[in-house]
Amino acid sequence: MEIKYLKYFGAVAYYGSINQAAKAMYVSQPHLSHIIKEIEEEAGFELFQRTKQGCVLTKNGKKYLKHCEVIIREMENLKKFTSEVQAGESTMSVSMTRFSHTAECFNRVCCQHQDLERFSYRLHEDSTMNVIDDVINGNANVGVIHFAYQESKMMHKLFSDKNLDYTPLALFMPYVCISAKHELLLQNSSIDISALKQYGFVRYIGQFEDFIYHITTENLHLDLNDSSKIIYVGDRAEQMQLISMSNFFTIGISEFAGQDSMYGVVSVPLMNCSEQLQFGIVIKKNARLAAAELQFIEEVTKRFGELQTLENKTVRAGVSVNAVPEQNCG
Repeated sequence: MEIKYLKYFGAVAYYGSINQAAKAMYVSQPHLSHIIKEIEEEAGFELFQRTKQGCVLTKNGKKYLKHCEVIIREMENLKKFTSEVQAGESTMSVSMTRFSHTAECFNRVCCQHQDLERFSYRLHEDSTMNVIDDVINGNANVGVIHFAYQESKMMHKLFSDKNLDYTPLALFMPYVCISAKHELLLQNSSIDISALKQYGFVRYIGQFEDFIYHITTENLHLDLNDSSKIIYVGDRAEQMQLISMSNFFTIGISEFAGQDSMYGVVSVPLMNCSEQLQFGIVIKKNARLAAAELQFIEEVTKRFGELQTLENKTVRAGVSVNAVPEQNCG
Protein backbone atom coordinates (compact mmCIF):
# COMPACT_ATOMS: atom_id res chain seq x y z
CA MET A 1 0.00 0.00 0.00
CA GLU A 2 1.24 3.47 -0.85
CA ILE A 3 2.01 5.87 2.02
CA LYS A 4 -0.16 8.61 0.52
CA TYR A 5 -3.16 6.27 0.80
CA LEU A 6 -2.62 6.21 4.55
CA LYS A 7 -2.68 10.01 4.53
CA TYR A 8 -5.95 9.96 2.61
CA PHE A 9 -7.36 7.55 5.18
CA GLY A 10 -6.20 9.87 7.97
CA ALA A 11 -7.89 12.82 6.25
CA VAL A 12 -11.25 11.00 6.10
CA ALA A 13 -10.88 10.09 9.78
CA TYR A 14 -10.06 13.72 10.64
CA TYR A 15 -12.90 15.33 8.68
CA GLY A 16 -15.43 12.54 9.22
CA SER A 17 -16.44 12.97 5.60
CA ILE A 18 -15.10 11.62 2.32
CA ASN A 19 -16.38 14.71 0.52
CA GLN A 20 -14.63 17.15 2.89
CA ALA A 21 -11.43 15.07 2.90
CA ALA A 22 -11.45 14.96 -0.92
CA LYS A 23 -11.63 18.76 -1.09
CA ALA A 24 -8.80 19.11 1.44
CA MET A 25 -6.61 16.61 -0.42
CA TYR A 26 -7.50 17.97 -3.91
CA VAL A 27 -8.86 14.70 -5.26
CA SER A 28 -12.34 13.85 -6.47
CA GLN A 29 -14.85 12.28 -4.10
CA PRO A 30 -15.28 9.13 -6.26
CA HIS A 31 -11.51 8.68 -6.43
CA LEU A 32 -11.13 8.97 -2.64
CA SER A 33 -14.04 6.56 -2.10
CA HIS A 34 -12.23 4.09 -4.35
CA ILE A 35 -9.04 4.47 -2.29
CA ILE A 36 -10.84 3.92 1.04
CA LYS A 37 -12.55 0.84 -0.37
CA GLU A 38 -9.19 -0.49 -1.55
CA ILE A 39 -7.64 0.08 1.90
CA GLU A 40 -10.54 -1.73 3.59
CA GLU A 41 -10.27 -4.64 1.17
CA GLU A 42 -6.55 -4.97 1.89
CA ALA A 43 -7.12 -4.67 5.65
CA GLY A 44 -9.88 -7.26 5.56
CA PHE A 45 -12.33 -5.30 7.70
CA GLU A 46 -14.34 -2.08 7.69
CA LEU A 47 -12.53 1.04 8.84
CA PHE A 48 -15.57 3.33 8.85
CA GLN A 49 -19.25 3.16 9.62
CA ARG A 50 -21.13 5.12 6.97
CA THR A 51 -23.90 7.27 8.45
CA LYS A 52 -26.02 10.19 7.26
CA GLN A 53 -23.67 12.47 9.21
CA GLY A 54 -20.55 11.09 7.54
CA CYS A 55 -17.87 8.48 8.27
CA VAL A 56 -17.14 7.29 11.82
CA LEU A 57 -14.14 5.11 12.62
CA THR A 58 -14.94 1.58 13.72
CA LYS A 59 -13.15 0.06 16.72
CA ASN A 60 -10.65 -1.62 14.40
CA GLY A 61 -10.48 1.59 12.34
CA LYS A 62 -9.25 3.53 15.38
CA LYS A 63 -6.49 0.98 16.00
CA TYR A 64 -5.61 1.00 12.30
CA LEU A 65 -5.31 4.80 12.38
CA LYS A 66 -2.81 4.67 15.25
CA HIS A 67 -0.59 2.29 13.28
CA CYS A 68 -0.87 4.52 10.22
CA GLU A 69 0.22 7.57 12.21
CA VAL A 70 3.31 5.68 13.41
CA ILE A 71 4.17 4.59 9.87
CA ILE A 72 3.79 8.12 8.47
CA ARG A 73 5.89 9.58 11.27
CA GLU A 74 8.66 7.02 10.77
CA MET A 75 8.65 7.60 7.02
CA GLU A 76 9.23 11.31 7.69
CA ASN A 77 12.13 10.42 9.99
CA LEU A 78 13.58 8.09 7.35
CA LYS A 79 13.31 10.81 4.70
CA LYS A 80 15.18 13.23 6.98
CA PHE A 81 17.89 10.64 7.66
CA THR A 82 18.46 9.85 3.97
CA SER A 83 18.66 13.58 3.18
CA GLU A 84 21.41 13.98 5.77
CA VAL A 85 23.36 11.01 4.38
CA GLN A 86 23.09 12.30 0.81
CA ALA A 87 24.25 15.81 1.73
CA GLY A 88 27.80 15.08 0.58
CA GLU A 89 26.93 13.67 -2.84
CA SER A 90 25.28 14.78 -6.08
CA THR A 91 21.52 14.35 -5.72
CA MET A 92 18.45 14.63 -7.93
CA SER A 93 14.90 13.73 -6.99
CA VAL A 94 12.25 14.05 -9.71
CA SER A 95 8.60 13.04 -9.89
CA MET A 96 6.78 13.14 -13.23
CA THR A 97 3.67 12.10 -15.09
CA ARG A 98 4.35 9.24 -17.48
CA PHE A 99 5.72 10.83 -20.63
CA SER A 100 8.88 9.61 -22.35
CA HIS A 101 9.97 13.13 -23.32
CA THR A 102 10.43 13.95 -19.62
CA ALA A 103 12.09 10.64 -18.77
CA GLU A 104 14.60 11.13 -21.58
CA CYS A 105 15.66 14.46 -20.02
CA PHE A 106 16.24 12.72 -16.69
CA ASN A 107 18.29 10.03 -18.43
CA ARG A 108 20.45 12.63 -20.17
CA VAL A 109 21.39 14.25 -16.87
CA CYS A 110 22.20 10.87 -15.32
CA CYS A 111 24.46 9.95 -18.25
CA GLN A 112 26.29 13.27 -18.05
CA HIS A 113 27.13 12.57 -14.39
CA GLN A 114 28.01 8.90 -14.72
CA ASP A 115 31.72 9.45 -13.93
CA LEU A 116 31.13 11.19 -10.59
CA GLU A 117 32.43 9.37 -7.53
CA ARG A 118 29.14 9.62 -5.62
CA PHE A 119 25.58 10.42 -6.65
CA SER A 120 22.00 9.50 -5.78
CA TYR A 121 19.31 10.11 -8.43
CA ARG A 122 15.64 9.18 -8.19
CA LEU A 123 12.82 9.27 -10.75
CA HIS A 124 9.23 8.45 -9.83
CA GLU A 125 6.34 8.30 -12.34
CA ASP A 126 2.76 8.81 -11.20
CA SER A 127 -0.46 10.78 -11.80
CA THR A 128 -0.49 14.58 -11.75
CA MET A 129 -1.98 14.88 -8.25
CA ASN A 130 0.44 12.32 -6.84
CA VAL A 131 3.39 14.12 -8.42
CA ILE A 132 2.22 17.32 -6.74
CA ASP A 133 1.94 15.42 -3.45
CA ASP A 134 5.50 14.18 -3.90
CA VAL A 135 6.77 17.75 -4.14
CA ILE A 136 4.63 18.99 -1.24
CA ASN A 137 5.74 16.13 1.02
CA GLY A 138 9.42 16.35 0.05
CA ASN A 139 9.53 13.00 -1.71
CA ALA A 140 10.68 14.89 -4.82
CA ASN A 141 12.23 18.31 -5.28
CA VAL A 142 11.09 18.76 -8.88
CA GLY A 143 7.76 17.73 -10.39
CA VAL A 144 6.82 17.69 -14.07
CA ILE A 145 3.05 17.53 -14.56
CA HIS A 146 0.27 17.99 -17.12
CA PHE A 147 -3.35 19.04 -16.88
CA ALA A 148 -6.19 20.14 -19.17
CA TYR A 149 -5.82 23.78 -20.20
CA GLN A 150 -9.45 24.34 -19.18
CA GLU A 151 -8.47 23.38 -15.62
CA SER A 152 -5.80 26.10 -15.37
CA LYS A 153 -7.71 28.27 -12.89
CA MET A 154 -8.30 25.39 -10.48
CA MET A 155 -4.72 24.16 -10.77
CA HIS A 156 -3.20 27.58 -10.16
CA LYS A 157 -5.32 27.93 -7.02
CA LEU A 158 -3.93 24.58 -5.88
CA PHE A 159 -0.36 25.75 -6.48
CA SER A 160 -1.03 28.93 -4.50
CA ASP A 161 -2.72 27.07 -1.62
CA LYS A 162 0.12 24.56 -1.39
CA ASN A 163 2.90 27.18 -1.60
CA LEU A 164 4.26 25.88 -4.90
CA ASP A 165 5.97 27.66 -7.78
CA TYR A 166 4.68 26.61 -11.19
CA THR A 167 6.53 27.20 -14.47
CA PRO A 168 4.64 26.40 -17.71
CA LEU A 169 6.54 24.43 -20.36
CA ALA A 170 4.29 23.80 -23.36
CA LEU A 171 0.73 23.34 -24.58
CA PHE A 172 -0.08 20.22 -26.63
CA MET A 173 -3.08 18.71 -28.34
CA PRO A 174 -3.93 15.05 -27.57
CA TYR A 175 -2.76 12.33 -29.95
CA VAL A 176 -3.93 8.74 -30.37
CA CYS A 177 -1.13 6.20 -29.94
CA ILE A 178 -1.81 3.14 -32.10
CA SER A 179 0.04 0.48 -34.04
CA ALA A 180 1.60 1.68 -37.28
CA LYS A 181 -0.36 -1.17 -38.92
CA HIS A 182 -3.70 -0.23 -37.35
CA GLU A 183 -6.68 -0.51 -39.69
CA LEU A 184 -7.79 3.07 -38.90
CA LEU A 185 -4.65 4.42 -40.54
CA LEU A 186 -5.74 2.91 -43.84
CA GLN A 187 -8.73 5.25 -43.82
CA ASN A 188 -7.34 8.60 -42.64
CA SER A 189 -4.23 10.44 -41.46
CA SER A 190 -6.25 11.80 -38.51
CA ILE A 191 -8.67 9.92 -36.27
CA ASP A 192 -12.11 10.86 -34.96
CA ILE A 193 -12.51 9.84 -31.32
CA SER A 194 -15.85 8.16 -32.07
CA ALA A 195 -13.95 5.59 -34.15
CA LEU A 196 -12.01 4.48 -31.06
CA LYS A 197 -14.99 3.29 -29.03
CA GLN A 198 -14.85 -0.23 -30.48
CA TYR A 199 -11.17 -0.73 -29.62
CA GLY A 200 -9.46 -1.60 -26.35
CA PHE A 201 -8.07 1.31 -24.31
CA VAL A 202 -4.66 0.74 -22.68
CA ARG A 203 -4.08 2.78 -19.53
CA TYR A 204 -1.86 2.97 -16.47
CA ILE A 205 -2.98 1.40 -13.20
CA GLY A 206 -4.47 3.80 -10.67
CA GLN A 207 -4.58 6.98 -12.77
CA PHE A 208 -8.36 7.54 -12.68
CA GLU A 209 -7.85 11.28 -12.16
CA ASP A 210 -5.74 11.79 -15.28
CA PHE A 211 -7.06 14.76 -17.28
CA ILE A 212 -5.95 13.10 -20.51
CA TYR A 213 -8.69 10.46 -20.21
CA HIS A 214 -11.51 13.03 -20.62
CA ILE A 215 -11.60 14.02 -24.28
CA THR A 216 -13.99 16.44 -25.98
CA THR A 217 -14.35 17.03 -29.71
CA GLU A 218 -16.93 19.07 -31.58
CA ASN A 219 -19.12 15.98 -31.94
CA LEU A 220 -18.54 13.99 -28.76
CA HIS A 221 -17.37 14.02 -25.15
CA LEU A 222 -15.77 10.74 -24.14
CA ASP A 223 -14.70 9.72 -20.64
CA LEU A 224 -12.24 6.91 -21.33
CA ASN A 225 -12.59 5.76 -17.71
CA ASP A 226 -15.97 4.38 -18.79
CA SER A 227 -14.63 2.46 -21.80
CA SER A 228 -16.12 -1.01 -22.24
CA LYS A 229 -12.69 -2.47 -23.10
CA ILE A 230 -9.82 -1.47 -20.79
CA ILE A 231 -6.36 -2.98 -20.31
CA TYR A 232 -4.41 -1.85 -17.23
CA VAL A 233 -0.60 -1.83 -17.40
CA GLY A 234 2.18 -0.69 -15.10
CA ASP A 235 4.88 0.78 -17.33
CA ARG A 236 5.54 2.44 -20.66
CA ALA A 237 7.37 -0.44 -22.38
CA GLU A 238 4.57 -2.85 -21.52
CA GLN A 239 2.02 -0.37 -22.88
CA MET A 240 3.90 0.21 -26.15
CA GLN A 241 4.51 -3.50 -26.79
CA LEU A 242 0.83 -4.32 -26.25
CA ILE A 243 -0.34 -1.56 -28.61
CA SER A 244 2.19 -2.57 -31.26
CA MET A 245 0.80 -6.10 -31.51
CA SER A 246 -2.93 -5.31 -31.32
CA ASN A 247 -5.65 -2.86 -32.38
CA PHE A 248 -5.63 -1.29 -28.89
CA PHE A 249 -4.88 2.39 -28.34
CA THR A 250 -3.99 4.98 -25.71
CA ILE A 251 -3.98 8.78 -25.57
CA GLY A 252 -0.76 10.78 -25.39
CA ILE A 253 1.07 13.62 -27.10
CA SER A 254 3.51 13.76 -30.03
CA GLU A 255 5.87 10.81 -30.52
CA PHE A 256 8.99 10.32 -28.43
CA ALA A 257 12.34 9.44 -30.00
CA GLY A 258 12.36 5.89 -31.35
CA GLN A 259 8.66 5.27 -30.69
CA ASP A 260 7.94 4.03 -34.20
CA SER A 261 11.29 2.35 -34.86
CA MET A 262 11.44 0.61 -31.47
CA TYR A 263 7.80 -0.34 -30.99
CA GLY A 264 6.00 0.18 -34.30
CA VAL A 265 3.63 2.61 -32.58
CA VAL A 266 2.72 5.99 -34.07
CA SER A 267 0.97 9.07 -32.65
CA VAL A 268 -1.91 10.46 -34.72
CA PRO A 269 -3.77 13.76 -34.06
CA LEU A 270 -7.39 13.65 -32.95
CA MET A 271 -9.78 15.26 -35.42
CA ASN A 272 -11.87 18.26 -34.33
CA CYS A 273 -10.40 18.19 -30.83
CA SER A 274 -10.67 21.35 -28.71
CA GLU A 275 -8.69 19.99 -25.77
CA GLN A 276 -5.14 21.03 -24.96
CA LEU A 277 -2.75 19.70 -22.35
CA GLN A 278 -0.64 22.11 -20.31
CA PHE A 279 2.76 20.80 -19.19
CA GLY A 280 4.81 22.49 -16.50
CA ILE A 281 7.25 22.24 -13.59
CA VAL A 282 6.34 22.49 -9.90
CA ILE A 283 8.73 23.08 -7.02
CA LYS A 284 8.30 24.39 -3.50
CA LYS A 285 8.54 28.16 -3.15
CA ASN A 286 12.08 29.24 -2.27
CA ALA A 287 13.34 25.68 -2.75
CA ARG A 288 17.10 25.17 -2.84
CA LEU A 289 17.68 22.73 -5.67
CA ALA A 290 20.79 20.63 -6.25
CA ALA A 291 22.93 21.31 -9.31
CA ALA A 292 21.71 18.15 -11.06
CA GLU A 293 18.08 19.18 -10.47
CA LEU A 294 18.72 22.60 -11.99
CA GLN A 295 20.36 20.89 -14.95
CA PHE A 296 17.31 18.63 -15.32
CA ILE A 297 15.03 21.68 -15.38
CA GLU A 298 17.18 23.18 -18.14
CA GLU A 299 16.95 19.95 -20.14
CA VAL A 300 13.17 19.72 -19.74
CA THR A 301 12.67 23.38 -20.63
CA LYS A 302 14.76 23.00 -23.78
CA ARG A 303 13.08 19.73 -24.84
CA PHE A 304 9.53 20.98 -24.36
CA GLY A 305 10.40 24.25 -26.09
CA GLU A 306 11.48 22.25 -29.14
CA LEU A 307 8.33 20.13 -28.96
CA GLN A 308 6.21 23.27 -28.74
CA THR A 309 7.78 24.61 -31.92
CA LEU A 310 6.97 21.36 -33.73
CA GLU A 311 3.46 21.40 -32.28
CA ASN A 312 2.81 24.91 -33.54
CA LYS A 313 3.96 23.92 -37.04
CA THR A 314 1.60 20.93 -36.93
CA VAL A 315 -1.34 23.11 -35.94
CA ARG A 316 -0.55 25.70 -38.61
CA ALA A 317 -0.28 22.94 -41.21
CA GLY A 318 -3.85 21.95 -40.34
CA VAL A 319 -3.02 18.37 -39.38
CA SER A 320 -5.39 18.68 -36.45
CA VAL A 321 -8.72 19.78 -37.91
CA ASN A 322 -10.23 22.75 -36.07
CA ALA A 323 -7.31 22.74 -33.63
CA VAL A 324 -7.28 25.43 -30.97
CA PRO A 325 -5.33 28.52 -32.13
CA GLU A 326 -1.88 29.01 -30.66
CA GLN A 327 -1.98 30.27 -27.09
CA ASN A 328 0.55 31.65 -24.69
CA CYS A 329 1.61 28.81 -22.42
CA GLY A 330 1.89 31.23 -19.53
